[in-house]
Amino acid sequence: MKRSQQLHPLSMEHHLSLALANKAIKAARSGDEVAMQQLSKEIAADFPTRWDKHFQNEETTIFSMLEAQHDGPANMTAELRRQHDEMRKMATQLGAGDTSVLEDFGILLRDHTRMEERELFPIAEEKLTRRQLDEVLEQTQSAED
Repeated sequence: MKRSQQLHPLSMEHHLSLALANKAIKAARSGDEVAMQQLSKEIAADFPTRWDKHFQNEETTIFSMLEAQHDGPANMTAELRRQHDEMRKMATQLGAGDTSVLEDFGILLRDHTRMEERELFPIAEEKLTRRQLDEVLEQTQSAED
């Protein structure tokens, strides 16, 4: 799928999140408790610096910019925010050793990422100005530092 240059870094992160989602689903379905514990710890350790940072970036840029528009996808961004919050809770649970949420985390991450890529990003590319998209890119690049 062709993506605007400004959203490309976020799309690349989405590629990584889909790989993580599939890994979580596979580990949970394997029933291998050691693998599930190890992956749960990895997710919890990476979450604040990688995934939550990504979520915050989306929330403060794309979501907020679209919500400020009268014809923006407010229901979609509200649902995506809710999903971010749910994954934050699950990451905390995974960090506490609760592997029972690993499959649900993977499924939610996969479905959430697909919604952003297939539905939200095309709307953002259509409704946001070039200047706004440039701001998204600037925020994404500064979040990486």
